[in-house]
Amino acid sequence: MTISIYRSAAFALAITSAALPAAAIAQAKDEIPRAASTPTTPKNWRAPAHKMKAQAIVDKLIATHPEIMSITMHALPKGQPADAYTMIAGSFPDRMGNTSSPGDIITAKKGVTQVESKWGTPDYGKKVSIVLPIKDSAGKYLPVAMVIAFHQSPTSGKIDTDFMAPGLVIRNKIASEIPSEASLYEPVA
Repeated sequence: MTISIYRSAAFALAITSAALPAAAIAQAKDEIPRAASTPTTPKNWRAPAHKMKAQAIVDKLIATHPEIMSITMHALPKGQPADAYTMIAGSFPDRMGNTSSPGDIITAKKGVTQVESKWGTPDYGKKVSIVLPIKDSAGKYLPVAMVIAFHQSPTSGKIDTDFMAPGLVIRNKIASEIPSEASLYEPVA
């Protein structure tokens, strides 16, 4: 009886696979969609000439957390169209103004936290990213996402979710510096 169930399942799988168009199979092998993010990517926003509070926060975190590989912040800058979420600060200053990725936008809009193991990319096993919604000093979620990429090693014994708690600690620690979303754009010395 058990053997016939396995044979039936194998037959159903074979029929289903044969019926899938080649394009669907190729699409399943593609990487997770990500926004273009290179120094030469066209910008949809220009940062002000002054250093913004968001960038100062990123710089401080990078300087004080050697376990962090990179940080970016994503938001909808004032005056931009409703779908123009943008990298407003980060450890790649030349990429400020680039369009945010779909995952960054989901976090900013819905306030969800995501863990990205980078599976299917060259960074798999080298880094793990935590995408977190930013909170203000009152503990309210803002429509801003912060991506913290932690160094990872295939031999560390850590799994992707091991980076969630440190990401949350960092996010919660900076909340006291952020009275509002608008404050992220304010000039700092």
